[in-house]
Amino acid sequence: MKTIEIKSAWQGNSDCNACSIRSSALFAELNEEDFSKIHSPIDDLRFEANSGIYTQGESAEHLYTLREGYIKLLHVNSDGSSRIVRLVMPGDLFGMEALLEESYAHSASALSNVHLCRIPKAIISSLGEESPRLHRQIVKKWGEALAQSESWFSEINTGRIEVRLARFFLRVAKASGEMAVAPLFKREDMGLMMDVKFETISRALASMAEQGLISNISRLSIQIPNMEKLKSFSQAGA
Repeated sequence: MKTIEIKSAWQGNSDCNACSIRSSALFAELNEEDFSKIHSPIDDLRFEANSGIYTQGESAEHLYTLREGYIKLLHVNSDGSSRIVRLVMPGDLFGMEALLEESYAHSASALSNVHLCRIPKAIISSLGEESPRLHRQIVKKWGEALAQSESWFSEINTGRIEVRLARFFLRVAKASGEMAVAPLFKREDMGLMMDVKFETISRALASMAEQGLISNISRLSIQIPNMEKLKSFSQAGA
């Protein structure tokens, strides 16, 4: 069961200045009075890995910003097949269709333990009526998120699977001492992102380790001994 902490994100419990909500293009034009109307009712939530945030078809009442962790957006087709359509990373906004649609177009689930903020759409909608520019920013931000998602998923669905994994790791890796560390999700989730079977993911990871591209494969992460070598590998296989 998910662990939830509900409290105001803006009353000394969170670092407002560092939060992606305040600095994002979506809210940058708001003055402090208008922004205070937004952050007062925000819920500061924590979910454990594999918890559901919302489901496809559910009434869309909130939008979200991710502060820590990773979230997958999963779409189920009419034939029952499913596909991960976006990987949400720290700083990203998601669930933005809540401002334009009646229901969510996909399900959101935690790939890791996550920390996020939940914003009632009624608050944003009321401000949008007063500020047409805010409404335009919402549409623009949503379009940018979709374009970035389509571009990245095109990259990780083209070429040999080892090359696609290299591109994935380069996108999500973080420096850790002399090496870089990238998160590793369940093989089934990785397969849904790249449209391959999970066994293919496992074999590709083993192959990359043999080539010295990655090391110390665990259930939750891999290490990258040399980022430049991995980058060259990803480009050579393009």
